[in-house]
Amino acid sequence: MASAELLKMTHIVDGKVMGVDDRVRSVAGQVQDVRDDVENVHCDVQDIRGDVQDVRFDVQDFRVDMQDARGDLRDVSNTVQDVDDKLDQASRSSSI
Repeated sequence: MASAELLKMTHIVDGKVMGVDDRVRSVAGQVQDVRDDVENVHCDVQDIRGDVQDVRFDVQDFRVDMQDARGDLRDVSNTVQDVDDKLDQASRSSSI
């Protein structure tokens, strides 16, 4: 009778151990899912980092373009000033 009772208790303990084992496997699966999510976030961060670098290069290119445009505007301004000076000289010559 004692052996039967011991066998019954052993089966109960075995069932509980199996339940714990299933829960541990479930947790392990969830940990793997979290690991996969973290890897995905890491990839997203790398993509964003690349996009930010692209924007930085675009801004630098824009700044160079603006400097070139500023130089062109100075050239135009100097040309207009030269034309204005020549008109003044022509006006003075014609009034004499």
